[in-house]
Amino acid sequence: MNKVYIGHAEVTALVIIMIGAKAVLGYPRMVTEFGLTAGWLIPLFSGFISIGFWLMLIKLLERFPGKSLTEITELTFGPPLGLGLNMMVFFYFLLGTGNLLRLFSDSVILTILTETPISAIAIFFILTAWVAVYYGIEAISRSAYISVPFLVIGVVVVLLVLYPYYDFKQLLPVMGAGILPLLKQSFLGVSSFGEVISLAYLVPYFSFDMAKLKTVGIFSISFTAAFFAAIVIVYLMVLPFPTSTETWLPVYQLSRSIFLGHYLQRVEAIFVIFAAFTAFLRISIGLLITAIILRDTLKLPYVHPLFPALCLLIFSLAFTFTDMMQTVRIEALFSMVYGWTIAFALPFLTWVITLIFRKGERRIK
Repeated sequence: MNKVYIGHAEVTALVIIMIGAKAVLGYPRMVTEFGLTAGWLIPLFSGFISIGFWLMLIKLLERFPGKSLTEITELTFGPPLGLGLNMMVFFYFLLGTGNLLRLFSDSVILTILTETPISAIAIFFILTAWVAVYYGIEAISRSAYISVPFLVIGVVVVLLVLYPYYDFKQLLPVMGAGILPLLKQSFLGVSSFGEVISLAYLVPYFSFDMAKLKTVGIFSISFTAAFFAAIVIVYLMVLPFPTSTETWLPVYQLSRSIFLGHYLQRVEAIFVIFAAFTAFLRISIGLLITAIILRDTLKLPYVHPLFPALCLLIFSLAFTFTDMMQTVRIEALFSMVYGWTIAFALPFLTWVITLIFRKGERRIK
């Protein structure tokens, strides 16, 4: 069977969906909790730091041309330790996807299908994701490539039509609680961009070189950082702190505030459609990358037999937590506090080990 390769535009769309999906959930609320009126600066600072980590990861990938991070980790640390570290990354993506499945399902109940059992919504999401991954990474990446412009334009339109409600004074003081707390939270906030590490596990599927891959990562992080900052700025101007910390679905709440006359209102119904499709794509991508990491870690010949078990496991993890409050806390820990330890610290450690022991095909002169 011919190997599937995907281009840089499709890969960029994949990463933007993976990172940017947080915007339709609670990310704007979380950064305002941590950064107060300066919450919009957190994604900008975090994005800048994330680009530094990404450039480090590119250096690591360049030392092992054509190999995924799964293979690189095993070659660097040896089979026993490498297997353990790769399984840590597997569980990172698995738990993250399961938690997002629960959050998206809860969001649907809070917005439109208030009487529908949450299990029915979660089953719908996970089954559609299974169908998507069955057709492979090429189908998913092309769907993301087609969808991203519409999703971005939809959110931008929501932000622009809220102009009559803007109050720029709500962004003061500019530094919130102070520069040091802001910088500390910005460093921890690199967890929000941790999904960029998925590129390192998909290297064998790329039809382009490392120079283009570096550009893909930098653009994806920069774009989503600016996207997050714009959303948080409007969010704070329309729903000032501390009211902004009390909304579970910030962008949905913003869309409900839109009033364009008696004949054009309740535009949040259109936003719900965009959010549901974003959820479908995000869960599908998460399921696929989780399966690829497990296949490469265990050195299995095929990835498709893993999908039924992983779907069941992700569905079960989604209902491990008793209520939405616990799910939101876990997402905050993933996105704003501890996620960087897996997404960036582990590749950084791998890179340092390769430099010390001069591992890889690219030697230092």
